[in-house]
Formats: sequence, C-alpha cells, structure tokens
Amino acid sequence: MSTNPLQSAGRRFVQKFGVAFFWALVFGLGLGAASFFRIERQDLTGDTRWHVQLRLWLERLEWMTYDWRSRELGAASERSDEVVIVRVDEETLANARETEHVEWAMRPWPRELTGRLVSQILDEGAAQVIVDQSFRDVSPRTCSPCKGERARSDDERFAAQLEPHDGKVVLTWGFSGERTRSGERPLTPVMVRLGEFETTREAIGVARGAMARKAPVTWLISDGRPVIWAGASSEAKAKDLAASLDVKTPQVRQRVPSDDEHTIDEVWIAQRLSEVEVAGVDPRHLVRARTIEAPVAPLLLWGAPPGAASFVLDPDERLRAVPLLVAGELDGAPRLLASAPLLAVMALVGSRSLEYRDGKLRLGGRFEVPMDRDGFLALRWDAEEAGRGGRGTVKRAVPAWRLLQNAEDDAASRGVRHYDNDLVGRVVVLSEERESVPTSIGEVGHAAVLAQTVVGLLHSTGIVRARPMSDFWLTMAFALMGAVLAVVWSTLTRNPGWLAWVATLAGVSMLHALAARQLFVAEQRWVAMAAPLLACGLTFLAAQGYARTLEKGFRDFIGRALGGAVKADVFARVERDLALMRPERRPLTVYFSDIEGFTAVAQEKDPAEVVTVLQSYLNEMTDAVIESGGHVDKYLGDGLMAFWGAPVALEDQVAIACEAALVMQERFEKRRPELEKTCGRSLVLRAGLETGPTVVGEMGTHHHVNYTVMGEPVATAFRLEAIAKRYGSRVLVARPVVDEAGDRYLFRSVDRLRVGRLAEPLEVYELIGRASERDRLGARLEQHEAAMKAWRERRFSDALEGFKALAAEGDDPLIDRYVARCEVCVATPPPETWDGVYDRDD
Repeated sequence: MSTNPLQSAGRRFVQKFGVAFFWALVFGLGLGAASFFRIERQDLTGDTRWHVQLRLWLERLEWMTYDWRSRELGAASERSDEVVIVRVDEETLANARETEHVEWAMRPWPRELTGRLVSQILDEGAAQVIVDQSFRDVSPRTCSPCKGERARSDDERFAAQLEPHDGKVVLTWGFSGERTRSGERPLTPVMVRLGEFETTREAIGVARGAMARKAPVTWLISDGRPVIWAGASSEAKAKDLAASLDVKTPQVRQRVPSDDEHTIDEVWIAQRLSEVEVAGVDPRHLVRARTIEAPVAPLLLWGAPPGAASFVLDPDERLRAVPLLVAGELDGAPRLLASAPLLAVMALVGSRSLEYRDGKLRLGGRFEVPMDRDGFLALRWDAEEAGRGGRGTVKRAVPAWRLLQNAEDDAASRGVRHYDNDLVGRVVVLSEERESVPTSIGEVGHAAVLAQTVVGLLHSTGIVRARPMSDFWLTMAFALMGAVLAVVWSTLTRNPGWLAWVATLAGVSMLHALAARQLFVAEQRWVAMAAPLLACGLTFLAAQGYARTLEKGFRDFIGRALGGAVKADVFARVERDLALMRPERRPLTVYFSDIEGFTAVAQEKDPAEVVTVLQSYLNEMTDAVIESGGHVDKYLGDGLMAFWGAPVALEDQVAIACEAALVMQERFEKRRPELEKTCGRSLVLRAGLETGPTVVGEMGTHHHVNYTVMGEPVATAFRLEAIAKRYGSRVLVARPVVDEAGDRYLFRSVDRLRVGRLAEPLEVYELIGRASERDRLGARLEQHEAAMKAWRERRFSDALEGFKALAAEGDDPLIDRYVARCEVCVATPPPETWDGVYDRDD
C-alpha cells in the first residue's frame, strides 16, 4: 500500500489536468463572456459600472491588436483613385496672394467662391462632390447685386450656384450626443400663410426662404399636403414677408398655442433632407444625434442634401469606424439619418433603396457594405500610414488652386486649361484644412476619412468582426490549449524555467497573431486576439504554477524518501518510473561502517567542531557511495548505512560494493592523520558488507517516509561491522560476498560465527584488496589460508605453527587471536563434533 499519493504518476497527471481544466474554465468562461458581451457604445454613456470597466480594459487590448492588423492590411493594399480630395490648402492661399484675386487668399473663403469651385469640379467631370465644410453660421459677406437685382447674401449666392447641380452635391453637418439648449424664438404674434404645396420639396424650398429671412416657420399637414405658415411681429411685416417670397394673396391670422407644436427650424429640415428608410435597422442601437449643427437655411437644398459628417472616437481616442447611419428625432419619432458619404453613393447609384440584413447594408442591389447593428462601418485603410499633402489613404489630393486656375481659363474662353486634374467619374471631397483625426494608422485628415469611407462604400469593403459566439469559443479553445500546454510541459520536463514558459507563450501568441493577421488581410475578418491569448497565458501560468508546485512536492518527496545523497541519474530514473520505489524483494548488497574512537571524541570536543569533522568525513564517504551507483540509506552518528542494487538495479553489484568499500577505506586512511590530530585520538574505520535477498522500498507513515531496506543481510552487515574490532579487521564480509566477487578481490578467512537466527554458522572473511594487489599480498594470503585450513581440520599444531610464522612478519590482531586460540586447542582440543565455531574467547 502506497504511503504517499504522490507516488502515482497517473494520479499526479489527473491532478494536474483537473486543476488545469479548472483554470481553463475560470479564465475561458470569464474572458469568453467578456468577448461575448462586447462593449456597446451605449454602455459608454454616463457612469460606467465595474463590469463595463473590465470589458473596456479587455477591449482596449483588442484595439491595440486591431491597429496593428490595420497597418498590416494597409501595407498590403493599394490606394484608390476613385475618390479625390480637393483641398483649400496653403499652396492655394500662397498662389492666390500673387494674383489679382485677393479674395481667394481670405480666410474663411467666401461661400460664393466655394460654390464656384464646386461648379468647376463638376464641370471637369466629377460624378459627386462632398463639401466637407461647416455651414452652421451665416456668412458675414454680402455680395454686390447686379443691376436690377436685390442684394443677396453670400449664402444665397452659394445656394444659387449649387442649384443647377441637382443631385450631385452633398453638404455636411456635424452632431454630438449631448443635448444643447436652443436659442430663444422671436416674439411673432402674427402668422402669415405662405401656401399649400403638392410636394415636400416645394414646401421645404419656401420654408427655407422664410427661415433665411429670420421668420419662424410652422409646418402643418392638410389632406396629406404640407401647409407652410410663417411668423411675424406685425401684420405689415407678415405681408412684406409674403411679398418677398412671391406669395400673391397672403392670409394673415393671430398666432395660436398649437402653432408652437408644429414650428420647425433648420435642424428639422436638415433631418428631412438626410432621412432615409432602411429595412432591418433598429434606431435604438444607433448613435443619437441629439445636437445637430445644421447648415444655414439658404443652403438647405433638396438637390444638395446635407449628411452627417461627425466621427465617434473609441474610448482610447482613436477612430476605427465611422457611422453610416445615425438616429435623429422628428415630430417625436426616431428617424434614420444618413451620413454624407452614404448620401453621395446613393446619389451616384441613383437609388434610395436600403436594406440591412446579415450584417450588411444593401444599397440599390449593387453594394453590400459591412455594417454593424450600431450603424458603423469599420474602415479598411488602404495604406499603412497617411500620405502627405492631406491625401490620407487615397491616391490623390489636388490643391484647390488648380481648379480655380482652370475656372479662370474657362471664364476667359482660352480653350485650354492649365491643369488636367483627371476628375472624370470620380467622387470629390472638397475640404478646407481641418484638424486631423487620430486613427489606427496615425493622424488622418477629416476629409481623408470621408474619402476612405466613400471608397469602402464603392467597393463594399470594411472590416467584419467575428460573431460574439465565435470569439467566445475561440477564447475557450485557447484556454484549453493553455491547460494542455501546461500539463505537457510539466509532464515532459522537470524544471523548464521561466524562459521556457515565456518562449512557449510567445510562440502561441505569434502563431495566433499570424493567423489573425492573415484573416484580417485576406478576408478583412476581425477575430479576437486579446481574450484568447490572455485566456491561454493565464491558464498556462496558473496550471503550470500548480503543476510546478505539485512536481516540486513530488521531487521533495523522492528526495526525502531516497535521502539527499543520491546520484542525479538515479534520481531522474526514479522520477520517471515510480515503480522503482515500490516495496519489493530483491537481492542487495548492504554496507555498514563506523569510526572506532569517535564516540569519545563527541563527548570531549566542542559540538560545533565535532559536527564539522563529521560532515567532512561523511561527505567523502557519501561521494564514494554515490560515485559507485550505491544509495546512502542513513547516517547513524559517525556511522553510515548504504546499499547497492536499488532503487536502480546494478549489474555485478557485489563487486561494485567491494570496490566502494575499499575506496572508502583508502580515503579515510588518507585523511586519518589530519582527523586524529584534530580529534586527539586514534581513529579506525571499520565496516561490514553482506549480500542477499532483502525487502526494499518506500517505508514509513504519512508523517515520515524513507526509502530503505530490511532483511537478514542488513542485520548481518550490521553485526559484521560491530565485530570487526574484535578481529582488528577493517572490512568484514560474509561468504556470499566472496562467492559473488570471485577472484577480482582478495579476501582472507576470519572466522565461523553463530549470528542471529541463522541455522548454519556464518563464514566471515576480510576484504583486504583488489586482485591487482595479489603479487604483493598473495604469498602471505596463501600462508594465512593454509593455517586457517589446518585450524578448520582440527590440525591445531600445524595451524599454530603457521599462525606463529605469520605473526613473526608483523603485528596483526587476527593472527595474534588465532595463535592464542591454537595454543588453547592444542592443550584442550574441542570435541569431535566441533563445527569450527570457537566460543572460548574472552
């Protein structure tokens, strides 16, 4: 029965996978939900709640990846020449100062001059003109009247120049989502009837005329036809107003309270001119144009409708999408208002049929433009950065000076123009220099944004964001990928380090970035990057952190079980195959050693000094065991227990153990003078070595676990070490060791002993050297074995003679013991049944 659950590799894998899957669910569901419930523009109005802030933080990260992909798409695109920007720039003004036309260099430009420029653009073949200028304020200029004409304002002159170009000009108006207070209306107690009209176009023409004369206008419906009334301060003023508008028989009455409910203004007319019907669009999702900066009344032309031209920046102050539709309000009901680029393309197509279905705005059966439900077109930029000269991402920007010069040529009937501006069939955006707009590719001029919007409409191109459910499942998939990577990493590698983690996450991020970029560039499809990569990274780090903790605990467990003294490759093999630590029966070679004399040193010397000496000695002995492939089981004070053959099996383990025992003796003898000097006592290393079947494995309780060995060879080795002092021997071994080691090592017989529960006497030998030392030790060893043979054969006199001869050659406690034994046995022989065990020693 396993004493620690960490033993099971399969169980650890299940644990790691379970925790990794848990974190995948946590981060996948959390970030996936944030991807699914995307930030709506309506969520950003007013005080935002905490969950909106969290989703906005994620969306900001996503926008960063979007901007990178936009630049990549721009680098792979070609600038369009279907839309041209005409700019009233510094070049135009500088050239104008050098001519007789001083008014050309004035700022702001006279609107009559703007009208002349529009006419010239159309004369040179342009299909549509978007005038990207603000006309919310009345022009301060007054144009000199021709003979027989009344004085007309600059605005009226501009309007007169636009009227011949019916359906080819689009003006612009700005808007904001904040409602502003309207100005006070003049006191007009008298109302004059300006007429009843068959068409809305006629009615609007009369209404704007009255507004141009500062008269409040009331719009009523009678039998389905519009009826226009205008207010005046007196009856005389009312009749004068009617006369100025060519009303033959004006009807005058007093103002009634219901008139206020039907009073209209320039904003009302601008909305009627911009209004479109789009099947499938819910006005509640659109941006609300609560404040509209409508053009002044003279410029509210049916044939030159104004369109929305304001942009809505994302919370990070960058423009990525432009509104094609905004929500207005007329007569208390929501209305759909078109942007200037959309009106221009509608006029170009000659159709006002619009339908929104499947994420696309369908126009006249020709164009299918990607548009989200909020009415926004995510722009596809045709360059990775804005071009010089105000052209933005389109191919050309033409200075207005060139068109004015061509207009002069046409007026003088020169028959040739200075410049070939190549405007035939193109849409032109006419603009004064305005502040640039921060976008995904950098600062882009206002007119250039309108131009790119027109290009997107003409080509039915834009960025299509993946469905929320797709991003949700993508995020979940990446969270699971992070879990799998963490489990694989922790299973295949022991300690990869944080650099490997970073490299893994960087590799995943790079692969996903390349795939997302390819989809963006090739198909203009925007798939989530931030949420999936965050889900993958956070799951990987959390799961890997747990796995690392689990594996560290597992390795610590192995280290505690095996002890710190274990060879690295042995540790690695055990870590890979835990079965090596399971309790089993196998033959092992067990070693015990002890320093004779050190116990007294421990009682006499300073503890710190004792520990220092002991650590130095044990380090050397441990190194010898580990280098030979053995395993140090435990330290017993100054003693050491080790074994060979587990947890990793060794071929020829007995010979390896014998070699290690000799190496330990040699290292001890080399350091003995130093140790004896330090300790002040004589020190001798004695050891016991035995081999045989044992039970080895992880043993202990849940409080403490150790990889150890038990069995008769352990007890025998311990007893051999204990009795080595009796014979003055250094390394005592039993007969099985001699049989296994063969003739590769030199042994001498020591004794036959009854030990423990062994039925037969134990034959004890001393390991004295390697086979290579036979020339030096061989003669004495043969004499010793001959004497021992005589001893075992009860030829005590012959044995005594042999042992005395050996004793004469030098001091040897074992020989001295046998000399004494032989003398006793010669005098008093043991019985005939004697088994060779001598039990008459003191």
